[in-house]
Amino acid sequence: MKEVWPNEFVEEGNLAQHIFRLRQAFGETADQPKYIETVPRRGYRFLESPKEIDTAVSLGVAPRSQSVHSLAVLPFVNVNADSKTEYLTDSITEGIINSLSQLPQLRVRPRSAVFRYKNRDFDAQQVGRELGVHSVVIGTVNFADDTLTISTELIELAGGWQVYGKTYNAKSNEILKVQGEIAKHIAAAVPLKLTEDKEPQIKRYTEDPRAYEVYLKGRLCWCKHTRKGLEQAIECFRKAIEFDPSYALAYAAIVDCYLRLATNYLPPIDALPSRAVAEEATTIQDIPLETVAAVRLRYNWDLKSAEREFDRALDLNSNYPAAHQWDAAYQFSRGLYYGAGANLQGRQDTTAQDVALRSETRVAEQFQSTSLTSAEEIQILCVVAREQILAGNMEAACLVLKNWYRMGQWPILEGLTPYSSVDLLFTAGRLAGNLGSTRQLPRIQKHAEALLNGAIGISEQLGLKRQSAEGQMELSVCYWREGLFDLARDTLLAVLEQLDNEDRDLRTLTLIRLAMTEGSVEHLHDAMDHLNKAAATLKLAAPWLTAIYTNPLAITFRRLGSAENRTEYFERAIEHYRKALYQFEAVGNHRYAAAAENNYGNVLLTLNRFEKAEIHMIRARKLCEHQSDRISQAVFDDTWARFYIAGEQFDLAEKAIARSIGTLEDGGEDAWLAESLITQGVLLCRMGRHRQAKRVLERARQIAERCGDCAGAKRALLTVIEQMRDQLEDDERTELNAMLDQMLLRPA
Repeated sequence: MKEVWPNEFVEEGNLAQHIFRLRQAFGETADQPKYIETVPRRGYRFLESPKEIDTAVSLGVAPRSQSVHSLAVLPFVNVNADSKTEYLTDSITEGIINSLSQLPQLRVRPRSAVFRYKNRDFDAQQVGRELGVHSVVIGTVNFADDTLTISTELIELAGGWQVYGKTYNAKSNEILKVQGEIAKHIAAAVPLKLTEDKEPQIKRYTEDPRAYEVYLKGRLCWCKHTRKGLEQAIECFRKAIEFDPSYALAYAAIVDCYLRLATNYLPPIDALPSRAVAEEATTIQDIPLETVAAVRLRYNWDLKSAEREFDRALDLNSNYPAAHQWDAAYQFSRGLYYGAGANLQGRQDTTAQDVALRSETRVAEQFQSTSLTSAEEIQILCVVAREQILAGNMEAACLVLKNWYRMGQWPILEGLTPYSSVDLLFTAGRLAGNLGSTRQLPRIQKHAEALLNGAIGISEQLGLKRQSAEGQMELSVCYWREGLFDLARDTLLAVLEQLDNEDRDLRTLTLIRLAMTEGSVEHLHDAMDHLNKAAATLKLAAPWLTAIYTNPLAITFRRLGSAENRTEYFERAIEHYRKALYQFEAVGNHRYAAAAENNYGNVLLTLNRFEKAEIHMIRARKLCEHQSDRISQAVFDDTWARFYIAGEQFDLAEKAIARSIGTLEDGGEDAWLAESLITQGVLLCRMGRHRQAKRVLERARQIAERCGDCAGAKRALLTVIEQMRDQLEDDERTELNAMLDQMLLRPA
């Protein structure tokens, strides 16, 4: 560097950062250089021949022919300002974004990045500069007598010129067709360096507007979260598949419906919130705007799920599952439903685990009758299983993987390619970790760790950085469940170091899980710092992360409210619990919805709003009681014990906390166990059983210390001192105060 910059101070770290930014601008990575090559122990080499350019041209000008072009489609404006047709305007914008994003040489800002400008006056060039793109698309939509008039403009930021503009007229049932035309024309106008023999190819999930329309109607029925609603949705999705036999979103949706019905993964009718979709609604125009937003949220979830699996398939040297794979999954899930779920129609006392066990004998015979290769079968099964895990339906995920993996056993890897092995090991590891927690199965977290370590090892052999990072992130969750908080934190920090800035979804999820880990040991301001960083990238990440982000944010505010005795933190926690609850309901994750209801009740209980707290706690219990989720039931029992203690119903409190502790002792989730033991200690003190309380609280302190939860250990010790001050001998009081002083001197 002294030879290149003899009289300048240039720090090597800054040079690396600038090279990184240049690579971002060129659309390349260090592993796959196009312009800048890293020469080990020497520096960097520019691979292209230098060309002289017109010095009058601004540095911001994009060349007319380039390998990668960046673009933002800004929210189209509804000229009519009609709230009932607003969803169509949004769907046109989203459709163009999704179509253009399929071009590998075109980088399109996602919906979450551009929709923050919706309903705002903006200067297109200024917004484009804020988003860091070469061009922007703006447009208006006008509705009149079932006819849409859509005006579009493509503006190049460098000179502010309109590169392309056109007005399209179409009937309302031709939305998909006109979206495709707009996307194709924009792609042709953008300065892309395409191969000579190829026109821009826009991949869409369906070409048939009838399939799209009936698919949306199916999602409307699905959002009712009732057996009747799912059956109506199945009919809609089946029609969508008839219109377009290759419509992947419709296949994924119908598979999800059958699996929910087969495993009875439904909320009780009386646990549904008042904002549930009205049974009378038959079209999107008939339902409340809040429900329209829920349907749209679920639709965006579907799109992003498909995009995630598309990216994963490319990483694993494959393609997105083809129509014949989806059809096999459709027939498979349908068989599960008619083999077990249909026989239990209307029975609310049957758990999902009961139904799943009845279906096991039919699993093996179904996929064996298909003509899929092993790689094709593994791919589609893992795609479906991961979606069910994300939805909270662990029993369905177990059924889906049953031919290849059974809980506690090693998956069948014989004959699989290394890429398929990575897919199966990672998915099985995620399932084992989740199911080990919900069912409180002993030593299953260690089994999950072994599966994930296998996936990580093969990923690193194959050079699959994203898959390795994703496996390590799931590994950290296993550590967190076991109370190994330091190990979980170190693992997540290592993942952050590995991920590129472009891996927004994984980086955001890693930051959220870091916040959960720090919050578990009461490092609340560290947790909030991670959540703030996640919020900055959340705007550019997939919408499915929003729900996952909101719940730990609410938990952190609740804990800060308790630690600092600030009511405003509790109010913010309530606000975010409401958001989390709405989001989990919209995507159909009834397990997480139950947890959000319980957490909501918990913060109301802290604020002594007992009547409102009880409403949410009852709803949480109803959502959870026919699911095989023992950890949630144990946590809910702890909340009920605190509710009964506040009302001096000590007999009921004693039964509730005994159930909680009994469940948690079986599964090895020590962090939760320490919390329940503290609740039991408080109860025993209130009942005058001080010696027994002291033993329980001492056990809670030891378990918390073993987990690395210093704050939990302090809380257990403080409970002894505060609740039993008059019953302690002088030497006991002195010893306990000395222990507390030592703890307070430790770093937070």
